[in-house]
Amino acid sequence: MATLQDIRERFKKGSIKQQQLEAAIFTEVYRSDPSKVREACRDAAILRCEGIEESTGVSLPLIKQAQIDNSSYANGAILPGIEMKAGGAVIPMGIAGPVKILGEYAQGEYYIPLATNEAALVAGVQRGIKAINLSGGMKALVTFDGMARAPMIEAPDIESARSLCRRFLDDRSLVEELGRHVKDPFVRLEKIEPYQLGTKVILRMVCKTGDAMGMNGVTKAAADIVRELLKKLPGWKLITISSNLCTDKKASHINILHGRGKSVQTEILIPEEVLRKVFKEGVTSRKVEQVVFHKCYLGSALSGTVSGFNVNAANTLAAFFAATGQDLAQIITSAAAFVQADSTEGGLHFMVTMPSLELATVGGGTAFGTAREALRLLQCDGRGKSPDDNENVKRLAEICAVAVSALELNTACAQAAGYEMADSHVALARGERD
Repeated sequence: MATLQDIRERFKKGSIKQQQLEAAIFTEVYRSDPSKVREACRDAAILRCEGIEESTGVSLPLIKQAQIDNSSYANGAILPGIEMKAGGAVIPMGIAGPVKILGEYAQGEYYIPLATNEAALVAGVQRGIKAINLSGGMKALVTFDGMARAPMIEAPDIESARSLCRRFLDDRSLVEELGRHVKDPFVRLEKIEPYQLGTKVILRMVCKTGDAMGMNGVTKAAADIVRELLKKLPGWKLITISSNLCTDKKASHINILHGRGKSVQTEILIPEEVLRKVFKEGVTSRKVEQVVFHKCYLGSALSGTVSGFNVNAANTLAAFFAATGQDLAQIITSAAAFVQADSTEGGLHFMVTMPSLELATVGGGTAFGTAREALRLLQCDGRGKSPDDNENVKRLAEICAVAVSALELNTACAQAAGYEMADSHVALARGERD
């Protein structure tokens, strides 16, 4: 039976590779005992961190101590969660709220967990929430639910490429037949949108994925579908399983037009007296309308912005994603948001549209640690029994969109008050006062 010291020496000499460290400790020190998976992964992370400290001469005590258990055991193999883990990163978390939501799935009052290093963010969300609550609550609803993956295949000639594209547009039975080859019970093929570029055909496949964000599920589903499709198409070949028309983790207009993940709408009417009570003296619906138009549309258009027609949607989104264990790279697509602020006879008609909000209540970082607690706080933890049984993630999407809307409202009003946004950031981040 090997000891950790034996493993340490062999790892140091290079006879145990980085990606083999957890398995070596698990099998040799803990004799493949499934109850010792967590210990094996923790030991591996500490040995790895100690090796880095020795190699670089840099002390990493906080990283080494911040051990996060996201390991699992499946099919006789240890799954460490991420590769070459050495420790963890800790982000401060604030909790705003409660906010009153009048959603289709989120109904009632919810506290909003936000993990961020930015001073003024949580305070800004809280002030937006105050205005929302004094106005009776914010409406929210999901208008689209589906995850996309877009493989590219190549035809022997342009006529064949056109023929297949036309078939996908006209023959629903082909989509249904291919959908039967998807092996994951929580992924269901809904439609295939074909695009032709010469002999190349891009098939944007849209699937329902239950409470999962679904990126891995639709990738596997796309592979299942393309394998079967190419059996029917002699002379065709696969170019790539993902052609970037999905579009994943990149700002793109196709996600805005077609939706990806969840498309969410929020709406509220803020009376003039609430604007006066919550925000600075002189903030009116007309001033907020002017700020939103000139900043979010005139300024964004001049800058060539693709999808950032908002005040700072990515701010709240990043904090909400970090707190609830989402894939942080999805912020770039999810932060596409359109803010509308119209001065009406009753006050400020304020709306936010988020066409491609990509998030989950199961899978990835949602499954463990503080993220699991945050999802329980939001009443969004758990997994449905089918692709259609996904009220948890739809509730989460509505809550997330309202949180984003709260800061959008607050920051638009702060900018309608002249220099307030700059002054408040200086005061909260640096303790400086005019």
